[in-house]
Amino acid sequence: MISYFNIYLRDILIYARIGVSQQERKVGNAFLVNLKVKINSDKFKEEDLSSSISYTDLYEVVKSEMSKEIQLLETMAKQISDTISIRWKEVEEIEIRIDKTQPPISGIQGSCGVEYIFKR
Repeated sequence: MISYFNIYLRDILIYARIGVSQQERKVGNAFLVNLKVKINSDKFKEEDLSSSISYTDLYEVVKSEMSKEIQLLETMAKQISDTISIRWKEVEEIEIRIDKTQPPISGIQGSCGVEYIFKR
């Protein structure tokens, strides 16, 4: 039997300078980030954080990557996933969703975003 842990960050609000237009990158926007990291639980030891991945460490990766000024959410999602998968080899799957809370589309109500899935 194989069992897994999914480690989550849900609805993390981050202000970032991501957008195709220069104005979006200049003034920035609010983004909601949802991240799920899947690891095999076979090597987990009870009460031993070193046998898992701290959601604090995952948050620091997201925060650091989101501080970069880029054009595409797709690029950002992949960069976050790449950083996590390189740092933690035990990660088997990553799902990340980044939503722009106020997209610059006339008349739109709601958010727009991307979802990226990585499987080792």
